[in-house]
Amino acid sequence: MSESGTGWIIRPVRIDEARALHALTQRSTMHWGYEPEFLDWEPDAIAVTPAFLQGALASYALEESGVVSGYYALMGSLPEPQLDKLFVDACLIGTGRGKLLWTHAIATARKLGATKVTFYADPNAAPFYRAMGATWTGEEPTSRPGWNLQIFEVLLSS
Repeated sequence: MSESGTGWIIRPVRIDEARALHALTQRSTMHWGYEPEFLDWEPDAIAVTPAFLQGALASYALEESGVVSGYYALMGSLPEPQLDKLFVDACLIGTGRGKLLWTHAIATARKLGATKVTFYADPNAAPFYRAMGATWTGEEPTSRPGWNLQIFEVLLSS
């Protein structure tokens, strides 16, 4: 399910892009002002590996002029997959690219037959997901004092 617009395309992620997507994830995470050690705190939570991409129900990249500027992955199983990663490169946060990816991810989940999409989010990303219509269902404490994962869901009509 590729989609395109003026100067951009959303297309399936390639397994050989894992390293570049991992670097994009790190840049995007650091946008929120975390200290560099933050990336070492839960490295598996933001890791993008070939195995991660191979295990996805669906993963798509936003490409602009040959450069990937964002991506997402749907993981788990139907009918209730998880959105496990939706990242836009740090310099592009707030430019509408996240909304493009979000809209594509929800449409993809519907097309796959999902009835609900759940996900955890960085506290700094919670306002974005609320603005996209996701329902906040709670938070989960982590081993990092004062930093709780935000839990969301989106109910999909059939």
